[in-house]
Amino acid sequence: MSSRVDARPDANDPLRSALIEEAFRQGRAGIPMMAIAMLGMAGIHWLMTDTLIEPLWLLAGLSVVSLRMAMVVLHALRRERLSIRVRARMFEWPLMLNSLVWALLPVLVFPAAEPTERLALITIIAGLAGGGAALLAPVLWPSRIYILSLMIPASIMILDTPGSGPVVFILGLCFALAALFSHSQARNALVISQQRLIENQSLLGEMDEQRVLVERLNQELLSAQERLLKHSLKLETEAEERSARMRLAISVIENTAEGVMVMAPNGIVLEVNPAFTRITGYASEDIIGRSASLLRSDRHDDDFFDLLWSRLRSTGRWDGEMWSRRSNGEAFLERRTIDVVRDAEGIPTHYVSVFNDVTEDYHKDQKLLHQALHDPLTGLGNRKLLLERLEHGIAQARRLFRKFGVLILDLDQFKAVNDSLGHHVGDQLLCEVAARLEGRLRASDTLVRLGGDEFVILMAGLDRPGDAAVLAHELLDSFAQPFELPSHRIHMRTSLGIAIYPDDGTNPDVLMKNADMALYAAKSAGRNAFHFFRPVFAEQARRRLELELALREAVDRRELSLHYQPKVAASDHSVVGFEALLRWNRGEEGFVPPDRFIPVAEDCGLIGQIGAWVLAEACGQVARWHREGHGWQRVAINVSARQLAHDDLVGMIREECGRQEISPRLLEVEVTESCVMANPEQTGPILKGLRDMGVSVAIDDFGTGHSSLAYLRRLPVDVIKIDRSFIREAGEDASAEAIVKTIVDLSRTLDMGVVAEGVETFEQAEMLAGIGCGILQGYCFARPMPASEIERRWDE
Repeated sequence: MSSRVDARPDANDPLRSALIEEAFRQGRAGIPMMAIAMLGMAGIHWLMTDTLIEPLWLLAGLSVVSLRMAMVVLHALRRERLSIRVRARMFEWPLMLNSLVWALLPVLVFPAAEPTERLALITIIAGLAGGGAALLAPVLWPSRIYILSLMIPASIMILDTPGSGPVVFILGLCFALAALFSHSQARNALVISQQRLIENQSLLGEMDEQRVLVERLNQELLSAQERLLKHSLKLETEAEERSARMRLAISVIENTAEGVMVMAPNGIVLEVNPAFTRITGYASEDIIGRSASLLRSDRHDDDFFDLLWSRLRSTGRWDGEMWSRRSNGEAFLERRTIDVVRDAEGIPTHYVSVFNDVTEDYHKDQKLLHQALHDPLTGLGNRKLLLERLEHGIAQARRLFRKFGVLILDLDQFKAVNDSLGHHVGDQLLCEVAARLEGRLRASDTLVRLGGDEFVILMAGLDRPGDAAVLAHELLDSFAQPFELPSHRIHMRTSLGIAIYPDDGTNPDVLMKNADMALYAAKSAGRNAFHFFRPVFAEQARRRLELELALREAVDRRELSLHYQPKVAASDHSVVGFEALLRWNRGEEGFVPPDRFIPVAEDCGLIGQIGAWVLAEACGQVARWHREGHGWQRVAINVSARQLAHDDLVGMIREECGRQEISPRLLEVEVTESCVMANPEQTGPILKGLRDMGVSVAIDDFGTGHSSLAYLRRLPVDVIKIDRSFIREAGEDASAEAIVKTIVDLSRTLDMGVVAEGVETFEQAEMLAGIGCGILQGYCFARPMPASEIERRWDE
């Protein structure tokens, strides 16, 4: 089985299989012969020496015989499932072990054996060698090794046997050669016979197959014509259907809204459809034969296209969005799908690209995204964008170990603009404010509008909190110039609150809350200023919230009351009227100063309700004094900007005077200078309506604002009240006294009355009387007191 024919197992597998089969078949006879020979040698040795032949050798030999027998049985049971190589090894390897056992026999037995026993043993060995030459013909080299393992050691050991010598040795070698020759001839004869047998069997099989084939062909030939006819009809039908489908596919491609482009593997365009021309502007003759990179825009780098082709080659498909360029150079966004067309061997032959123009959808999405993140009025970012940028800024500051600033900006008295000029003017003002703020910011800063008149600025990359203070100063300075609107010229001020990451908080909510508290502190400090957050603000905010809640309850609990401060004539100090001043008594906590709760009432929207109560209470008090015999007393009430612009102040006063049956001439309405001058065009008609009804109009805190003399001359104003700060300084500062004198002269020129409030000393009273001020008011004459106290003094 390792002969020359074995060198080509693919061409001689049937012969090898037949030789292996023959080897196992003959082995079934040779194996018992082997066992009998071993037992015979053991018996001869026992007869000659009364001892058992070498036990280990006998055990090894019988074990090998058993192994060979087991291989024969295993081969008989499983040969159909075993390969030729495995079956050959199952026969050869046990035979080689058997050869080793026989080669050791002379070495183990001969040295102690008598000449007669030696001759008997070599006779048995020679018989085994002769039998092996015949029985082992199917195998080549293992059989020859087996013969030589029997004869060569025995022949060598026989040399020193008395009576034999070289003659027997030479005979043994000659017998070995004869056995090898016999084996060779037997093998050749066996191989030839097996080959002929295989060939004959093959011929018989082929004959049977040919006979069956001829019979089958004869049977099939009868129906071949019918099947051929049917097949021809089917082919004609399929050809017609395929042509129809092809025409339909071409029509679909020609008329589809998606652009189609067919490319060669090198990217050269081979074919396009009309939609391609409509979308890109390239006619077929302009693009066919040229590289598809002609469509490439500059919005994608080389890495994008490298990744595209890598994915296309690995998966056979790419889909996604990419920017391309039309023939006129215009960039457009397309949704593209590219598929690979391969041949039977899997090699790419074409690339088919299908795409459509999604530029309009992209712009719509971008517009929706912009609307979702930006304020529709000013175009600034909204609260959603603020939270995104705030979280990003905090994360970046944390990563770079830098600071991050949050500035909340709120316009001072913006509500008065809305109430007096209308919301359309307020919207115009907000747009102008947004534009002016943007002009003062860095490219890295973010400006958003939270709503109303509240803006937030995010400052990234701060080295120190002072950088935020520099920007805050610039923003406050930017409000120094008035805002020129189409129909109005408005002076506006602002207040800012600043919180710094990580000093004032490490998350968005805390930073925003602390910046808002800093903003409130800036407003409380007098507005038109900025404040950094301080921990004390949190406590102040808590107290303010408590104050607001208590103020809402105070209206229902009737904790509010009016005190009246007399106004006296400068000439004789006789009482000429009263000013009604609001007071809040919180019971055990005592009186709350007006400068604490009035701003809270304005901020939380209670000032309108409180103002209406003040009007009703003051009118009711005038009526009660008259009924009690104290005569008709003139009373001045303070009116907020909200009442002046939003409420129907003229109607409210007319209704309340009618209900209390008092003359409107007994009332004086005091409005602040800043409230009037914020929008004189709107406040003018309201003040005129009050004056026409008989109500006297007074400008309170005169001198602290930015009054225009032209407006002041045209406005229906009856009285000017000089602010107490000028009165307090007039006795010590000549310039302050000059200002007071100028105001008095101005009021006399404009035919207006003048009242000096905050008079605390007789020296101030004498100075004011000397310069012509007609009416005085202050602690020098009387403090504000309840109506009952005034009545008691009258009774005395």
